[in-house]
Amino acid sequence: MNDLRVRLAVLTILAAPAVSLAQVSLSPLTSFGGGDGWLAPGEGGYKFLGTGTLERGLAFGNDHLYLVSRQEGTNVRILDPQTGADLGGLNVTGVAGGTFAANMVGVGGDGAIYVGNLTTSAASPFKVYQWATEGSVATVAYTANPGLPRIGDSFAVTGTGANTAIVASGSGSSGFASINPSAGTGTAVTVSGTAAGAYRLGMTFENPKTVVGSQGGSWQVTEFSGATGTLLASVATPSANERLLAYDVVGGTPLLATANTLTSQVRIYDFSSPTDPKLVAVGNNTSGVLAANGTGVGSLAWENIDATTARLYVMSANQGIQAFTVSNVPEPETYMMFGVGLALTVVAHRRQRCG
Repeated sequence: MNDLRVRLAVLTILAAPAVSLAQVSLSPLTSFGGGDGWLAPGEGGYKFLGTGTLERGLAFGNDHLYLVSRQEGTNVRILDPQTGADLGGLNVTGVAGGTFAANMVGVGGDGAIYVGNLTTSAASPFKVYQWATEGSVATVAYTANPGLPRIGDSFAVTGTGANTAIVASGSGSSGFASINPSAGTGTAVTVSGTAAGAYRLGMTFENPKTVVGSQGGSWQVTEFSGATGTLLASVATPSANERLLAYDVVGGTPLLATANTLTSQVRIYDFSSPTDPKLVAVGNNTSGVLAANGTGVGSLAWENIDATTARLYVMSANQGIQAFTVSNVPEPETYMMFGVGLALTVVAHRRQRCG
């Protein structure tokens, strides 16, 4: 009878879905920023990272980091992701117009680099520039305004080639813009049940048709198609300053990374259930008194290293760039197999005892 019960337990485990129990280690990338995982504003005399709210956009792709800086004009700098060293800049000829000619940046799956401007009027076009490679001259992938009074504070890119999709938002509207850079078209996405500016300060793709957005206080998990967005969940955040967002899947576990724009504290959540995210790691490489990020802007970027390891880059405006190694995120199937192994061990022990 006991053997039968254990066999039934094994069958139950085999039939059950794999359970994700992320065990996340978040540690400073010590090769970055002089050994502490933090490239502080002006560290080493670096002029493109300061405290004048002139750097807001950061992205990873093509084995490089891309930093948008308005120090001494419009710049898209190329940084070494392991050290933070400046490797040069993209050709920004023709990048002009808007409240800021360049503000946020993202990279497609094919390595194309996209930079959006910031416009604070529905009468002014929102522009998205594209560089096919780091050696290319920028082309205009989109120039229009889908009807949002302010757009460009948040920006996210997903997909590759003709399937590349971009979302962007700002204040004054209850939704966001969906941009198809290949077709050069844009759509204002209206989301019922959300406040104006709900996606303004942080946006990230969960999948090509689902985004997570925030302006602080809550995360809006939203599915969209055409001009219609459906609010799937509105999840309260621990702090109103926990605004910046980036989603990735590491070791089979969906993770949402956030940054506090007041303290630069970084938090990682197991996002397997978007309505019930579980905090799994907290870190902060900064030290001393930080310059204020009065506008609440900035960017996060993931770099996948291998099946269970990634790097996370965090920039809260005026507070420098932090770099972390995110590791020890086991495959979800590990827990199922552990349970099977444990049950089979019990069977073996019972057989030995019964002789």
